[in-house]
Amino acid sequence: MTGKYPIAEGAQDAVFFAQTDACLNESQMLLPEPFKHLGYATHLVGKWHLGYARWSCMPCVRGFDTSYGFINGGTGYLDHTCAGYHDFYNCTSAHGRNITVSTMDELDGIYSMDLYTERAEEIISHHNPAVPLFLVMTLQTVHSEYYAPSSYYSEWCLDETNVRCVMQAMLNAGEASIDRTIRAMEAQGLWEDTLMVYISDNGAPQSGYGSNAPLQGYKAQLWEGGVRVPAFMYSSNPDILVRRGRTACYVHISDWYDTLVSVAGGWAAYTNATGRLRPNHVDSIDQWEFLNGTTDECPRTELLVHIDPVYRVAGYIRGEFKVLFGNQNIHGSCEKDYFYPLDESGVDWSMVHLYNIMEDPSERVDLRDLYPELVEELRAAIVGYLHEQEPLQCQLSTVENAYPSIEVPYYLPFEFLDGEIPAFATYVNATLDLDNSTVIESVEIEV
Repeated sequence: MTGKYPIAEGAQDAVFFAQTDACLNESQMLLPEPFKHLGYATHLVGKWHLGYARWSCMPCVRGFDTSYGFINGGTGYLDHTCAGYHDFYNCTSAHGRNITVSTMDELDGIYSMDLYTERAEEIISHHNPAVPLFLVMTLQTVHSEYYAPSSYYSEWCLDETNVRCVMQAMLNAGEASIDRTIRAMEAQGLWEDTLMVYISDNGAPQSGYGSNAPLQGYKAQLWEGGVRVPAFMYSSNPDILVRRGRTACYVHISDWYDTLVSVAGGWAAYTNATGRLRPNHVDSIDQWEFLNGTTDECPRTELLVHIDPVYRVAGYIRGEFKVLFGNQNIHGSCEKDYFYPLDESGVDWSMVHLYNIMEDPSERVDLRDLYPELVEELRAAIVGYLHEQEPLQCQLSTVENAYPSIEVPYYLPFEFLDGEIPAFATYVNATLDLDNSTVIESVEIEV
């Protein structure tokens, strides 16, 4: 969303926890914002999980015309709760400032993947084809909790107690959602002018449901199984996407920031529309000319895999080689309200591995003794990034009177714009004017 490595935002260890004063830095321009200025309608369907402490953290204030789905992670597919509290919202913005939020309680008991698909179909069916569309679907499946209705189970794998059958059913639900979305775009006459990008955010966790074989490692580890994921671009229109087939070139997730802005018209067009320049200190590399077949040269030849001062691990890729520092198979303990150092003490340099991940993607043959000078060069590259990190404050303390609570069982921003709010009222089904900082309408909740 920012085009930056996680270390640039102090988000290099964990997610944004509920009931804490944490969200993705509001000063950063998120990907939907340039799309808005380039004339696109922008919609988010599915997961947000970038914080909700303030209204300025919410997706419908950060570039999306609408957002529909859940704010946290690990939300239930049927009851739409996270840790026992309701987490499903429809948020809309008018002219980027007035927002309306509804808690959608009436949807409890309905499978969330079906709800997301129906929402995408609704957006598409009501969309004006003369206006370009930026639709982001951060689908819930195949995230925990692990569940899919019986209708999505394959005939050859019907056992709902078998973890692999459950995973297959969840994948079937995801594919069905994508298929229905494509059919809706075809019916609206949008598909021929559409570029579809499919990406995953991390490898499977150590839950037994997923597998990263033949790669080693899991989600939250720097082995290839944790960070190397499938992705593809597709357009049925050869004038939009010329290049076809596979590539061995690196594409970091931050690269979609500049790449997709180029697809939408480019930063020069954004500057002409707004008078503002592309954000500084962005790690994103524009891959569009390569992905579209204009050039055969790989735009990215190296990347920072990660630096995590809690686990005291780091990784870097240059060419075909990948170096890993620290113990990759243990998880550190994140101390509450402790600021982790931004220096070399934040990495355990005593443990090192070096692999040729082009020839050995499973990271079985350690080459560190053959290329000691290369190890030092890659170590120096990591050290160069240490001073670019934002301080990592892990596990922020819970904010007193933050939502959700027993009185207000919803994940809602707890920085109120009109001062003190009575205990019986909240912004459920509320409309707010962010320019005037007043509540236009609110609904009382009896407690």
